[in-house]
Amino acid sequence: MRRWRGPLVVSVVYLGLWLGLDAIASVFQARQEVSLWYPPTGLSFALLLVFGLRYSPLLLLTNPLHALVVSSPGTGWAGIWLSGALASAVYTGVAWVLLQRLRIDPRLPGQRDVAWFLGLAAVAGPLVVAVAQVLQYTVSGLLTWGEWFRGVLGFWSGRATGVGVLAPALLVASRRVPALWRDRPPLPGPPWTDRRYERPSWTGRVRPRWLGRLAGRRLDERLELLAQGVLLLATVYLAYGEPAGGGLDLAYLVYVPLIWIAVRGGLPRVAFAVLAANAVAVALVGRDVVESPLRLQLGLVTLTLAGLTLGALVTGRQVSVAAAEHAAVHDPLTGLANRVLLMDRVDAAAHRAERSPEDRFAVLYCDLDGFKGVNDQLGHDAGDELLVAVARRLEQAVRPADLVSRLGGDEMAVLLDGVTGVEEAAGVAERLLAALAEPYAVDGREVVVTVSVGVAVADAEGLAGPRLREEPDAAVPPAGGHAEEVLRAADMALQRAKATGGHRYEVFNEPLRRQTWDRLGLRAALRRAVGAGALTVAYQPIVRVGDGRLAAVEALARWHDPERGEVPAAEFIAAAEETGLIHELGMQVLEQACTQAAAWREAFGPATTPRVAVNVSTRQLLPADFASRVLAVLDRLGLPADVLELEMTESCAMEPGARAALEQLSAAGTTLAVDDFGTGYSSFAALRERTPQSFKLDRSFVARLPDDRPTDAIVSAVLALARHLGATVTAEGVETDEQLQRLRELGCPQVQGFLLGRPVPAARIERDWLGHPR
Repeated sequence: MRRWRGPLVVSVVYLGLWLGLDAIASVFQARQEVSLWYPPTGLSFALLLVFGLRYSPLLLLTNPLHALVVSSPGTGWAGIWLSGALASAVYTGVAWVLLQRLRIDPRLPGQRDVAWFLGLAAVAGPLVVAVAQVLQYTVSGLLTWGEWFRGVLGFWSGRATGVGVLAPALLVASRRVPALWRDRPPLPGPPWTDRRYERPSWTGRVRPRWLGRLAGRRLDERLELLAQGVLLLATVYLAYGEPAGGGLDLAYLVYVPLIWIAVRGGLPRVAFAVLAANAVAVALVGRDVVESPLRLQLGLVTLTLAGLTLGALVTGRQVSVAAAEHAAVHDPLTGLANRVLLMDRVDAAAHRAERSPEDRFAVLYCDLDGFKGVNDQLGHDAGDELLVAVARRLEQAVRPADLVSRLGGDEMAVLLDGVTGVEEAAGVAERLLAALAEPYAVDGREVVVTVSVGVAVADAEGLAGPRLREEPDAAVPPAGGHAEEVLRAADMALQRAKATGGHRYEVFNEPLRRQTWDRLGLRAALRRAVGAGALTVAYQPIVRVGDGRLAAVEALARWHDPERGEVPAAEFIAAAEETGLIHELGMQVLEQACTQAAAWREAFGPATTPRVAVNVSTRQLLPADFASRVLAVLDRLGLPADVLELEMTESCAMEPGARAALEQLSAAGTTLAVDDFGTGYSSFAALRERTPQSFKLDRSFVARLPDDRPTDAIVSAVLALARHLGATVTAEGVETDEQLQRLRELGCPQVQGFLLGRPVPAARIERDWLGHPR
């Protein structure tokens, strides 16, 4: 029973409304079956377009109901059923073409939808029915053949006006009932009515008067609507109020308010204006125009179709402008706000906080953990699908007034406008962590990703608590204003969250501010030092176990900063990697080391000169000119390639992008060594593909010798593997005699560590290891 309740209600309401409109239209008949306008036809089209073609049998009942309740044309019941069947078939066919073939949106949002609707539903369909109806009346003797043409125009114009007057108004009004359109996406509103299309906020100088301006604008809109309504009624009265006195000559006056309404309100507003204008005009004329109604009918048709067409053109323009404005401030993939809109909203929140010192706002900077793996394994389409799903979850996890934005890649940010403090912002961050950690269905698979969040809370004074700008004369003051400052703080907190394992949030605070400031200062100082060539090189001995003689030296970069003193290599090498300075820094170290090797070779002879081992990173190996630059240095200094040994991690050695450089260097004779062996991939397949000439056994294994049996077995296995591959092994981190003795027993050919010698200047290497110049 519940299944039929809805259709039954729709059917009863439709038939009741149809009878009422039919009775009203019959009051304003100029002659038998020729109405000044006939809105029931518009109601029928609205029924079919909104509720579907399954309601078309109801149209068959309308002609008999008309004959029973309103009037009888005298054509007999057979003729009544025949004309009703024909009209129902034509109107249903038109609706089918509109929905199934042309696939218009019945809500009439665009110019194409309105044009096809007016062309078929208001013009073509009623014209076919008018020709058949008038032909039937002529054959039955109700009309003469001389009246055939005027009869067709009169019959058609009444129904064309009825469709144009009532159907667009009903279809536009149906937009406010989303339940009717569950199978269609929501329609975007014009820029000033939809929050997604909000214009950029007022500039800082006029913001204090924002509330007054808003009230004034709303008042202006209401006054404009009132003026439009008064002018429309006045012109309709002048045009149609006294038709016997020649008022029809003033019909063109109605176009003045109609154009105004169309330009300002588009199709939604002009549809109701057309309805009002027609209703008032027909009510004023009444039955006065009996002898020659055609002129009035054609005038109403022209007014209706022209007004609706103009409204559709304006609406199309509004939609285009709205779409352009939306695209300018929104991400095309996820539909979220972009950086431009986020910055504008953060600025607006900052200005509101200035006016209300107790107000605070927060920015949550989010980055997905493991998103690159999804892209690599499932493809970029799956990655895009995942980003869209994440965006929807973020929107659901925050308040409607909060702004979710995508800054690029898998980085997103949330603006919380109006928070009480850090505790509330942290609570939202916890909610985001929980919401995004739930599995996703991506490309038919279940995918789990987590998120890291950086939180920055700000008030009228800037960042709540610490500020990025510590002193006016700070070395690198952040640029970009309040919005950039808060976003940068949230980004710093995010980096801390990712560095400590991910899937957590960090709040920007005083310790983080100082740490970040120190890191920024370190980067700036390192850039100056590299530019000035201020880095030096120390050399650590690599000793042959068999005879205790020097086999090679490892060149290690050293930096003494005037303000910081000796900066640990791990700190400034990491900073060089992050900033891209590693390329220039690495070449400086390599050139210094090779220059020193050339000097030793000249002073002590080729037989005594040790190899020089220089560390390289993956980023250094990726540029296409790296190998050629290294070989050019060797050629310029007159050094054979086998004097140079390049040390790299296992992951660096297996990097596909480094293949070309490594092959070129190996072909030239340069020794390639895998540093920290045993801590990276340790893949036998990778070793088979690219066998290095040297392994450096990581210090973590040496430290457990000689007492740890598993470590002893691993070291023995590595030495055996190296012998079979024809590679040399150097044990790093040798610090005790017991470690050295065990390595000697296991057959390790070379060792390196504090027991043999710490990193020292080149002069100490000459004094302690190379003896006297020849």
